[in-house]
Amino acid sequence: MMNDLKKDYFWNTLGTSLFSFNSLFLMIIVTRLNSLSDAGIFSFAYATAGIINYFALYSGRTYQISNTNKKFTDSLFVFTRYLTAFFAVCISIVFIVINGYSVNKALVILLLCIVKCIEAISDVYYGILQKNSRLYIAGKSMTYKSLISVLGFIVIDFFTKNLLISCLYLLIISVCFLLIYDIYNTKKIKKFINDFQKVNILDLLKVSSYTFMFTLTVTIILNLPRYFIDFLLNDSDQAIYGIISMPATFVMLFSQFILQPSLVSLTNHYKRREKREYNKIVLTISSIILGSMLIILPIAYFLGIPVLEIIYNVELSSYQLYLLLIVLGSAFYAVSNVFLNALIVIQCNKEQLWIQILLLVLSGISCFLLISNYGIVGGMISYFVIMLMQFSMYLLLYFFKSRIVFAI
Repeated sequence: MMNDLKKDYFWNTLGTSLFSFNSLFLMIIVTRLNSLSDAGIFSFAYATAGIINYFALYSGRTYQISNTNKKFTDSLFVFTRYLTAFFAVCISIVFIVINGYSVNKALVILLLCIVKCIEAISDVYYGILQKNSRLYIAGKSMTYKSLISVLGFIVIDFFTKNLLISCLYLLIISVCFLLIYDIYNTKKIKKFINDFQKVNILDLLKVSSYTFMFTLTVTIILNLPRYFIDFLLNDSDQAIYGIISMPATFVMLFSQFILQPSLVSLTNHYKRREKREYNKIVLTISSIILGSMLIILPIAYFLGIPVLEIIYNVELSSYQLYLLLIVLGSAFYAVSNVFLNALIVIQCNKEQLWIQILLLVLSGISCFLLISNYGIVGGMISYFVIMLMQFSMYLLLYFFKSRIVFAI
C-alpha cells in the first residue's frame, strides 16, 4: 500500500510538473524561434484555451473524486465530459468569431482550445484511475505526453517557423494519447456500461453547476489582465506580460502536486467529521506555499530578470519589481486554490460563486483603470491586486464555513 502511495506521488508530481510547465517550454520556443508578436499570440491563445478547458471540465476532478452519490457512476462522468467538451469547442468558435481575429490568430486559438478540450476528456479517465488507486498511470500519461509534445514542437517549429503547424502537432499528440493510452489503461481496470439515464446527466450538470461556475470564474479572473491587454494594447505587450507572469507557474505548481493526491484524504476526513485532521491538511499545504516565498522572492529579485532575459532573449530589466509582485500574487492564488478545493469537498459551492462574481466585478474595474492608465505595468499590478483580494476573501470564507460545517 505504501509503495503504491509513493508511486502515485512520484508519477503524479512528475506528470503534473511537466504538464504545468508545458506552456513555459512552448512559450520559450515560440519567443526564440518566431517573432515577439507570434509569442504574444501564442501566450494569449494558451490562456484562452485554459479558460475553455474549464468549460470542458465543467465540475472537474475534485467533484468527481469527492462524489459519494451512487447515482453518479463513472460512465455517467465520462459521457457527460464528452458532452461538455463538445460544447466547449463550440464556445471557442463563437468567441473567435465575435472578436474577429485574423485567420492565423483565430486558427491558433482554435487548435489550442481543442487540445485543452481533449485534455479535459483525458482528465475524467484520470479521475477514475485515481479513485481506483492508479493515480500513477495518470501521472505517466501526463509525463510521456508532455515530453513528446514539447520535443516534437521544437523540431517542427525549428524547421517550419510556422506556429499553426506546430499547434496542429499538439492536437494530434493529445488525440493519440487519449485513444491509445488513457482510455486503454482505464478500461483495463474498469468496465464501462451505459448504466445511466438522461435525467442523471441533467442531475449531474445541475448539482455540479455551482462548482463549474465559480471555478470557471476563478480562471477568467486569473487571466483578466490578458484580455484587457488584448483589447487595449498589442500582441508584443501580451508577450511581455506572458514572459513576466510565467514564473508564477512554478509557485502554482506547488499547490497542485501536493493538493491533488490529498483530495481523497480530505474527503475521508470530511466523511468522518474529523475537523482537526481536515484543517491540518489545509494548513500544512498553505504554510508550505507561503513559507516558500522566503526563498523564492530573494531568488526572483536577484536572478529572475537575468534568467528570463537569457531564456527568452528579450530586454526585461525595467520589470524587476513587478516580477516580485507577480510571484507573490501567484502564492496568494495558490493558497486560495487550496481553500477553494477544500470548500468544494465540504459542499460549499454556492457561497464561492457569489464571492467570485463580486471579485470579477472588482477585478474588471481595477484592470481597466490600471492598464488603460499604466499600460503593461498596470497589467502586472492588477494581477497582484486581484490575487490579494481573492486570498483575503477565501481566507475569511474558509474560516467561517469550516466552523459551521464541522459543527453540524
